[in-house]
Amino acid sequence: MFGNLIEETPEVRNMRIDAMLKELVVEKALEAIISDDEPKGLSRTEIAEFVGCSRETIRRIEKNALSKMKKHWA
Repeated sequence: MFGNLIEETPEVRNMRIDAMLKELVVEKALEAIISDDEPKGLSRTEIAEFVGCSRETIRRIEKNALSKMKKHWA
């Protein structure tokens, strides 16, 4: 009804997405521990829906993270 009353700054948005991604990882890890099974993989769509952003945003985050990992282990 009221739409988005408060605009998120890019910094606040990044902090929110980071916190939500960490929460998702912890949730899935705990589920795997409790069920004594391997953690279930998630699609970009599932991650985006949980975090509240687009699949493209998740793709960019993934690309950036992989680039950082390659540089770290190069």
